[in-house]
Amino acid sequence: MIDYPAMAFLLLAAWAVLAVPTAAAGPGTPSEEVSLQLVDYALRTPTPDMDPKLANAFLDLDLEMIPKKKKEKVRAKQLELRTLLKISAGKKKGGIRWPQPDACTPKYYGPGDEGALAIAGFAEIEEDEADFLEERTKCSEAELCCEFSLTIILIPRKKGPPLKRFFLHDNDPINSLLAEYRNKKVGGQTKFFGAGVFSCNR
Repeated sequence: MIDYPAMAFLLLAAWAVLAVPTAAAGPGTPSEEVSLQLVDYALRTPTPDMDPKLANAFLDLDLEMIPKKKKEKVRAKQLELRTLLKISAGKKKGGIRWPQPDACTPKYYGPGDEGALAIAGFAEIEEDEADFLEERTKCSEAELCCEFSLTIILIPRKKGPPLKRFFLHDNDPINSLLAEYRNKKVGGQTKFFGAGVFSCNR
């Protein structure tokens, strides 16, 4: 059941954070009380049902202000929201992308972030599958991260470059290409009807 008085309070608080900076907490910074209420709201509300204003305020929360026991869930929820927003924006662009040089710097994750990625809806893919997506779409690794949902965990080594683990969000449309590739590997058909065309043009 939706607590409408609490929702109204949060909406007003979110509006205040986004539109009226407070001198005490810094520009656009919510109070600790509002931050905790936003966290509770976001964690108990299914992502599609979140109010856009509250979702934006939640995305702007500083993780350093979040209690340790909730930090991983908050981080995962923020990652899920940002990824779904990126996927939605990508669908409006269509399958053909025109990435601009230096327009985006991919964010890399580290060991221990697997849990947050899993909670956010990501699934691990193999290196050869990531290579296939690069070859098939003509997108670089960085462009797949920026234009689609490819996400990489870097694992440091004593010698040599870090190892890479690759993840893709379950809602990313290029999963259709991945399904086609996996089916081909086990001897199935090489083309899926409706798999879509995805590419990076320069």
